[in-house]
Amino acid sequence: MGVPQGSTVSPLLANIALHGMENRIKQVALTLPGCKSENRKAISLIRFADDFVILHKDLAVIQRCQQIMAEWLNELG
Repeated sequence: MGVPQGSTVSPLLANIALHGMENRIKQVALTLPGCKSENRKAISLIRFADDFVILHKDLAVIQRCQQIMAEWLNELG
């Protein structure tokens, strides 16, 4: 069922499904204390197909992002 693993269309479909993830992370940045524009630059989300990594100097921020991404992905099913 679904697209075979390794299919050339699989990364495209993953990117379509995960569209909006970057915006959600930027929303998290705006809730952090301090300069909002600096906070947006401080959190990096790198995505390739269905894999992603979130980078920040503060582990607590990464853990908060992990929790928010888990909730966001759960909403997608």
